[in-house]
Amino acid sequence: MRMLILANAVIMFAGAIAVHGAPPIELELATERGVQITAPQEWLQLLAGIGIEQVRIRGIQAGDEPRVEDRGTPQRPSYHVEGIITSRDQLRLPGGLFSRGDRAKLKDYFDRLSADGAESLTAPRGRFGLTEKELSTVFAELSQSVSFDTKGQQPRAVLDRLQTTLALKFAIDAEAERMLQAAAPIGDELKGLTAGTGLAMMLRNYGLTFRPEKLRGKAIVYRVGVAEADAIGQSTLGKTSAPDSNPKSWPIGWEPEKAPGATAPSLMESLNAEIDGYSLEEALAAIGPRLKVPIYLDRAALAAYKIEPAKVQIKLARARMSYKRLLDRVLTQARLGSSLRVDESGRPFLWVTR
Repeated sequence: MRMLILANAVIMFAGAIAVHGAPPIELELATERGVQITAPQEWLQLLAGIGIEQVRIRGIQAGDEPRVEDRGTPQRPSYHVEGIITSRDQLRLPGGLFSRGDRAKLKDYFDRLSADGAESLTAPRGRFGLTEKELSTVFAELSQSVSFDTKGQQPRAVLDRLQTTLALKFAIDAEAERMLQAAAPIGDELKGLTAGTGLAMMLRNYGLTFRPEKLRGKAIVYRVGVAEADAIGQSTLGKTSAPDSNPKSWPIGWEPEKAPGATAPSLMESLNAEIDGYSLEEALAAIGPRLKVPIYLDRAALAAYKIEPAKVQIKLARARMSYKRLLDRVLTQARLGSSLRVDESGRPFLWVTR
C-alpha cells in the first residue's frame, strides 16, 4: 500500500520480506523543503529495483541527520537507516551522497552494509584498506613475540607454528605455497622478534610478502603471496607517520619515533676498533653482541646484488669511533648500509640492506 500526504510529505512503502540470510534493512528518508512532488515516488522505485523495499518517506523534522542503527543482535543484525532526500534531488545517507544516476554505487552501499555492518559505511579506512579498529586488532596480534627457534626450520613449518598463536588465518596463494614447499631452511633466528616483523623478514628472503586482507563479508586474513618483480632487491620500510594508505605488504619493522640515540643508546657508545683479515660475516658476528641490538641481513637484496658476506673482506685502520660509525664503515665496503628500526612491540633492531 502506498500513501501520499502532501501536507506532511509522507510516503509508506510496504515491501516484501528481505532476502533469506541477508540482514533486513529498513530505510527512513526525510524530504527537505523544495523536493519535487514526483521525487519520492521515483526514489522508491529506484530503491526497490536494487532490493531495498522496506522504505518510509516523510517530511523533514528538526534534528534529522543521516544515521544507521543496528536494532538486531550480534547473531541476527537488523539495520535501520535514516537519510535525507535533498532539494537537489540527491540522497544523503550515512557516509555517502548519491544521485539517481548512482544506482550501482547505491546498491554497493547497501551490499556493504549487509555484509560488514554499519562501521563499514562510516569508519575511515587507512593502511591495507582496514578501519582503525580492524588495523588495531591486526597490529595487536602481530605484536606478540615469536616464542620458538626458527633458524634451520622450514618456512612452511614456521608458518604453521605461528598459526597456532594467531586468531586470524593465513591465506596462501598457490604459487607462494609451491615456493614455500621448495624453500631451503631459514638462515636467521627470529625468536624474540614480533610475529609481524619476523614473518615479513622471513617471507622476503624467499621472494614472498604478506598483508592483512579484508574481503567483503569475510574475516580478515593474512594473505601470503609472491613479491612483485620490481620489489626484488629493494628494502621495505614501514613509516609511523604519513603511512601509505594501501601498502603492498606488511613492512619489515617501522621507523622509530625517538632519535637513534634514545632508541638504541649502545649505537652511540665509542670504542677503539681495527679490522684486518676478517670477512663481513665474521666482522658482523664480532660486532653484534657488543651492540646489544640484533642485526638482520636483507638476504633477498644480498642475493639480488650477488653479495656474499662470507667472501667480502673487511679492512679498517685503527681509530676511535662510535659503534654506529664502525658499522657504517664496515658495511660500506660491501656496498651495504644499515637502518635502525623497531618491531611492533618497539624493540629496536638493525636491518642491513643494499
